[in-house]
Amino acid sequence: MALGLQAGRLVATMLDWRLMDMRGLRRLWRGIRCIATGCTPLDVALGGGLPSSHVTLVYGERSSGKTQLCHQVAAHQLATQEDRYAVYVDVDLSFSPSRLISMACRFKNLEQKALLSRLLYYKPSAFEDQYRLIELLDNLYAASPHDLLIIDSISTLARGEYGVAVVEMQRTLSAHVKQLQRYALKRNVAVLVTDNVHLVKSTGKELLLPVSHQAFEVSAVRLRLIKGPMNKRICRIEASPIHPEGEVLFSLTEEGLVD
Repeated sequence: MALGLQAGRLVATMLDWRLMDMRGLRRLWRGIRCIATGCTPLDVALGGGLPSSHVTLVYGERSSGKTQLCHQVAAHQLATQEDRYAVYVDVDLSFSPSRLISMACRFKNLEQKALLSRLLYYKPSAFEDQYRLIELLDNLYAASPHDLLIIDSISTLARGEYGVAVVEMQRTLSAHVKQLQRYALKRNVAVLVTDNVHLVKSTGKELLLPVSHQAFEVSAVRLRLIKGPMNKRICRIEASPIHPEGEVLFSLTEEGLVD
């Protein structure tokens, strides 16, 4: 019952509060696919990978592995689903084609040009460009069917444009997150977005939260990456509609995210 209520609340949010009966809810969950990350312990903890029809937020401090995770998810998807596309929105100018190809070769040996031809790359120069991209992708979906949309990272442009106007920035990011949720549900796409952290004082405590934390209060999956000793990383599952909270340990190497 708790799972049904949580899922129903999420669906209602994505559909602008239109209600769905249990049969409709079951059809929705049966159609959800898992987009594997290619990191076995993380995929096991997530029940197979990132869920389609949902938005997954990954946040953490600098060098915690957010961009490397984005590269690996895209590489695994392109290497294992040769008839599908992936979309990579490179807000932070951190995308590396050579890095993606080297990761993809772990999963399957493919011709490089063929693999990259199925990656739809976009670099927005303003937050308005980032927002309008979703409408463009919707129009392109029939010609370039994709199961994965990555935005790395979601708040960079908004933070630069709004500065200290925090309330307006959070309102804008909330509208963008709702837009992403609607698109994920409409096209059954897994949306993976990253965000940086900032220090927030709350009830006498100092908390490291994603910049877009208010916008993501209803996100289906929320993961925090934490730097460990040497090349170790911890992925903390903070929210999931199916799986309990928990932590996963993996290594960040030249090959990517490994056991």
